[in-house]
Amino acid sequence: MMNDPKLSTQFSRLTKSMAADKPIFVNGRVFNSTVNSRLCTLCKKADVPVISLHSLRHTHASLLIFAGVSIASIAKRLGHSSVTTTQETYLHIIQELESQDNDKIIRHLSSLL
Repeated sequence: MMNDPKLSTQFSRLTKSMAADKPIFVNGRVFNSTVNSRLCTLCKKADVPVISLHSLRHTHASLLIFAGVSIASIAKRLGHSSVTTTQETYLHIIQELESQDNDKIIRHLSSLL
């Protein structure tokens, strides 16, 4: 995740006087369908493929796995009740990384000969 000190400072100022349970961006319930509709509109306006909120969540988790973040940390971040849920959901990525690791191991061992 990108660390932007200027943005962090702005959010800190914004939230300093707010109650801990008060939302920053919205007031009231927000539904997935509302967010997805807005995302659809913005994607079309930007002439990029339409993506859903769920797809953004999945992409976020996938990028974290590729970045080497532990499955336990990702499971907690996603709110999964079990690490197993995360492992099963992202098994295809884990297997791809394992295959890449195997290639690295073989290259390393070959270089020793």
